[in-house]
Amino acid sequence: MPRTFIAELFFPYDWTRTALGVLHKYPNPYATHVVSMDTISQDYDEPSGRVRLERVLGVRQGAPRWVVKLLNLSEDTYVREIMIVDRSAQSIEMTSTNLTLSEYLLVKEYITYKPSAASSTPNSTTFRQVASIESSREAFGTGILAKAGRKLEDSSYDRFGSNAHKGRDGLMAVLKGMWGEPAATAGAVA
Repeated sequence: MPRTFIAELFFPYDWTRTALGVLHKYPNPYATHVVSMDTISQDYDEPSGRVRLERVLGVRQGAPRWVVKLLNLSEDTYVREIMIVDRSAQSIEMTSTNLTLSEYLLVKEYITYKPSAASSTPNSTTFRQVASIESSREAFGTGILAKAGRKLEDSSYDRFGSNAHKGRDGLMAVLKGMWGEPAATAGAVA
């Protein structure tokens, strides 16, 4: 059974400033696990005003020791990220999927950045993240291996929770570096 992680936060900067921060998010002191970023393509569609970026991130994650041994893994993994920046609609839509180990565990992440609609947070940006985490039934089958697949899903879900805070803190560090202290404090959406 796949696990779904959902997070929603406010960033206390307007959408334009947040969007520029997102484009400059790496490197930052909270994302030391991101060790490389390669841009595969970058396209600008003049009629729509949309920019599409496709990148591959090199990530050094501390996978559980039992998983590393069981699957004979390297510490380096790769993630494909596609970002669409639509200035006229004031939205960023991002999708990412793991390239490494996808035959064992598939992680699909969907992120949006849009101007906040809440009147209590004017001139801020709403970040929404949904991640689907699912171990492969073909790779793990049934019995004890299926149990290992579920443990891998659970471990990845827990890691998403801890990394979500690091991602928020990292983008906040970038935003503060670019634009100074915010007028308000970012927080979780109730």
